[in-house]
Amino acid sequence: MRRYLNILLWFSGVVHLAFGVAGTVFPRWFYATVPPWPPLHVGQIQIAGVFDLALAVLFFAAATDLDRYLPIVIPVGVVAECGHALVRIGHVMAGDNPRDDLLAPTLMLLFGLVLLGAGMAAWGQSRGGGRTPTTTTRRSVARQRMGS
Repeated sequence: MRRYLNILLWFSGVVHLAFGVAGTVFPRWFYATVPPWPPLHVGQIQIAGVFDLALAVLFFAAATDLDRYLPIVIPVGVVAECGHALVRIGHVMAGDNPRDDLLAPTLMLLFGLVLLGAGMAAWGQSRGGGRTPTTTTRRSVARQRMGS
């Protein structure tokens, strides 16, 4: 499961990096090409791009050292992906965004749920097997070495 999660994090990092660069550096092109959104200010697209760049950094960092970053990447990634998806779905339901805008948030919501499932499974694996000895275990090993 950890290998699957690692691949998932790398893939998501690449996708967020691409959207982040496009939204931040080329906001007018991004707005004209990618989403079916109502009119937004260029600065709003750039803010969304920075959001994607931050997620790309988070996912890339976590993919390089899963044990270290797993406790932060799962809650932050799930809240960011699912929260953003639910806000966009809410805009469609309220009539602010066209129905064509349901595909991207549905994929974000799905990714957030897959990240939650894979992350919890990987966290369970890291807690269950290969744990570092606890203080009690270290003390008992030390007593055995001393002959107590």
